[in-house]
Amino acid sequence: MGYKVEKKISLAAPRLKVWETYRDELVSIGVTMPAVESIETLDRTEKGNQVCLENKWSISGNIPKAIRNIIPKNLLTYKDVAIWDQSTMICSFEEEPFDGSGIYYCKGQNIFEENENGTILTIQLELTIYPDKIPGIPSFLIKPVLSNIEKFVTKEVAKNLEATAKVVVEYANKNK
Repeated sequence: MGYKVEKKISLAAPRLKVWETYRDELVSIGVTMPAVESIETLDRTEKGNQVCLENKWSISGNIPKAIRNIIPKNLLTYKDVAIWDQSTMICSFEEEPFDGSGIYYCKGQNIFEENENGTILTIQLELTIYPDKIPGIPSFLIKPVLSNIEKFVTKEVAKNLEATAKVVVEYANKNK
């Protein structure tokens, strides 16, 4: 069991526009985000009210030096598989290292709800790190700090998701 976080973000843009921008324009928007080097769509499948997207993310920023020294560079590239369900306006996702190392696993959902000011985006995620799969680090060193690492990384992911939400709203409002 990993570390869980939930974050609600109020976005001043219509729910459908925010939803479609997240789902369809994230690859274009990604290049404007400081922590993102690139986002590449590997697969997109549409069936009924659902769109399944598989993206490859390469990230770079906001990782403290102490943790950066522990985390292998290949962990900065991950696979994101997301199911966008138009009927519920919920995007369920799973993320894992692109190299298949299994060092961590993240799952969650983004819930898009309408309110009087536009959209409430609720981000729920759970991150689990598997220290026994981190090469070159003795378990007696990593296990005592594992929960702190999961907590820190999860909070950083939530912060990055919030920053992404703000960029999405700016993009959505410019492209009405």
